[in-house]
Amino acid sequence: MKNMINGYITSCTQVKERIAQLTEQKTKLKKQGRTDLIDQLMLERRIQLLYTEHREMKEVIEYLSGYMRRIEQRAKT
Repeated sequence: MKNMINGYITSCTQVKERIAQLTEQKTKLKKQGRTDLIDQLMLERRIQLLYTEHREMKEVIEYLSGYMRRIEQRAKT
């Protein structure tokens, strides 16, 4: 279970890094006036999907962590 949680934490970190990369790319393209390329690459949509994915992974981590705590509490009693 702990390995699964660690895997989700690693994935969350990777998603946050990717969000930062895409946001930086979008900002650079905006400064260059290349909104057509932003639309073509669907950067806004991709960034929003990554934010959704990140939020969902955080929810899974919270759920799994809570489940693990409950199991540990039962083992102690």
